[in-house]
Amino acid sequence: MLLKIMMLAFVALFIARIFFARKLKEMGKAADRTLNLCIIAIAIYLGLQAVLFYAF
Repeated sequence: MLLKIMMLAFVALFIARIFFARKLKEMGKAADRTLNLCIIAIAIYLGLQAVLFYAF
């Protein structure tokens, strides 16, 4: 269940990043950096889950 929520959050943040790129630049580097870090953290978590799932 948590994995599904994380996947949905990753997709939503990634799409929001594409659609609202100009708005994020207006908000400043902190907002852009925060969104990037969230996307990277979720991607790392999903990657680790996939590795652990398919390894065994």
